[in-house]
Amino acid sequence: MNINFIFNKSFLFVLVILVAFVAYFHRLDEAPLSGDGIGYGQIAKEMAETGDWLTPNQDGVPIFYTSKPPLIYWMMLASGSVLGFDNFSVKLPFAFLALLSVILLFLFVSKYYDYITAFFTSVVLIFTQQYLHHGRSVITDGPLAFFFILALISFYIATNERESVYYYLMSLSIGLAVMTKQVSGLFIYFIIAGYLFFSKDKKALKNIHFWLSFLLVPLIVLPWHIEMYKKFGNDFVKEYLCATINNVQGWENNYDNVNYTVTLKKYNFFNEWYVYLQLLMNNYWPWLPFLIYGLYIKFKNIKTIILNDNRRDIFILSWAIIPFVIFQIVSKKNGNYLNILYPAFAIISAEVLNSFSQKTVQKIIKILIVVSIFVSILFIVFPIVPKTIDAQKLREPMQLIPIIKYGIDDKEKIVIREEDWFVFSSTFLFYADRGNITLNDKDFEEKILSNEKHYFASYKDPFMNGLLSKYNDKIEILAETKRTILFTNIREKK
Repeated sequence: MNINFIFNKSFLFVLVILVAFVAYFHRLDEAPLSGDGIGYGQIAKEMAETGDWLTPNQDGVPIFYTSKPPLIYWMMLASGSVLGFDNFSVKLPFAFLALLSVILLFLFVSKYYDYITAFFTSVVLIFTQQYLHHGRSVITDGPLAFFFILALISFYIATNERESVYYYLMSLSIGLAVMTKQVSGLFIYFIIAGYLFFSKDKKALKNIHFWLSFLLVPLIVLPWHIEMYKKFGNDFVKEYLCATINNVQGWENNYDNVNYTVTLKKYNFFNEWYVYLQLLMNNYWPWLPFLIYGLYIKFKNIKTIILNDNRRDIFILSWAIIPFVIFQIVSKKNGNYLNILYPAFAIISAEVLNSFSQKTVQKIIKILIVVSIFVSILFIVFPIVPKTIDAQKLREPMQLIPIIKYGIDDKEKIVIREEDWFVFSSTFLFYADRGNITLNDKDFEEKILSNEKHYFASYKDPFMNGLLSKYNDKIEILAETKRTILFTNIREKK
């Protein structure tokens, strides 16, 4: 049987699209939203309900502590308004942009390398654990990575093909990147500057369209920021911009021990210099050896690369290294930042895979085709991704939702503690349309002692366990998991 068709570019491209579609979209609705994602989803939901598409509100209160511009809210608003606000519709724009990222990268690598390297690049990116997680989650780093890819590819095409219109697409993408994750979108400029510095290609600096295109960025970014400042003044500046400064410098607010500890472990909010290396060592398999070897070869030949003006290598190294150095410099280390580097890492790894003999490369292609199809079938048949890659943080709070939504009068608000607000407030609003009363621990305990009936939710930390023991005769438990509890302070008479 002749199977040479599997080495055909069209076959490999279609296969990549199908595998990526399964990876990013299948069972997308099964896992609940993440801790940050549930807050973003609720903001989009309230935009749809109020008709105010500019102000991010949670339970009717304007909030800017997320430090996020509104583009991700608008994407969720668009899909949620059509499909209704649930896990699938809110995650849909993120999965769609992840799929587009793979397609864009395949087309770019096909043009400037070859289609075999493009196939390897796509497979590596699809099955990069963190990139897959971000493509299926309501996290700004996924869309940010897409706009990075689009901006950098547009710049490279504009400079190498003398197609000035792509400079405007570059700046459009930078503007949208900033509207996705604020100043992080400006890192694109550092990569472009690095490329222009190390390469002999100075055409962009002499092209009027390169400079004129920069005007697009403030035209995209400033209107919303000006409108929010006009509406909220210094309160907007303090909450919105100071949150970004705190994130960069590593300053933290005090959250509850239960949830904040989970966040620390999950997203690597540490300050040690080796955090990113540790993350790659733990999660970038089986591609890590190829990435290390590829970087070794490029750095070994770095003098030759620069002297010979190998623009392709200079471009990819600028993409892979410059943001990484910036991440190392800032005080706060956040593993999510690596997401914008994975496309460059995938290209470097793919080059190594395609550097073997033709016979070996064909064997690798066959292996990756079989593995990709096999894994896709596993993803379809079994809930592997929703139970491993997708966010798990809200699984226990979600078990309280049926009672809150259907077992408690819809006029009742749920009393929660300040340290649980980040998770519970958005979760109850989004999934049960239920507001809350947020109290400190002292007032929370006094509310339990009230003669008026109230409903309470909490994580079972030492303080809560103490209350459960102390007021065992008064409290009636309505729902309980290993780590969460829903109860009322007045027992029903039987």
